[in-house]
Amino acid sequence: MAQDTSHMQNPFIVGERIYLRPLEPAQDNHLYSTWMNDEEIRRYFSIYPTSDTRGKERLELLYKDGKHIIFGVALNENNRLIGLVGLNDINYINQSAEFYIIIGDRSAWGKGYGTEATKLMLRYGFMELNLNRIQSHAMEDNVGGWRADEKAGFKYEGTLREAVQRFGKYNDIRVSSLLRSEYLQNTHIDK
Repeated sequence: MAQDTSHMQNPFIVGERIYLRPLEPAQDNHLYSTWMNDEEIRRYFSIYPTSDTRGKERLELLYKDGKHIIFGVALNENNRLIGLVGLNDINYINQSAEFYIIIGDRSAWGKGYGTEATKLMLRYGFMELNLNRIQSHAMEDNVGGWRADEKAGFKYEGTLREAVQRFGKYNDIRVSSLLRSEYLQNTHIDK
């Protein structure tokens, strides 16, 4: 049964509780910059200060870059933007990309929205972009991040030792990946 999407804002991929939509730089720049400046999120992602103006410029650049696809994660029930999900470093020759997700709205943490958004993005990457390999990098301390990757089917490949420095400490990065063949084997694709 098709879901009524008439109340949603430019839905691109619709899931059970969330949908992925293109970000609107002029509309979403404040939330984007708020999340990028949040200390807990900064610990694992960008360490550069982001103003609303810079956030808008960054989002506009991302949408001009064919090697990077980013979506907003919005709640079906009220269209509230709770995070970002994306694929970057898309390599169309090797059919690979790097996956990332940020649930920036702290009130949405621990409710499974990240897992659902990950599954929607993987379906898009494998079934629409025709990727063969999607990898993920997560700091060793970001236990929630790499556990979510495992839950989505990513397989741990190895550790980049002391690869990222944050708050005066070098951190290991866990590298995981999922191959198209594994995705197809473990997922029932709804047509």
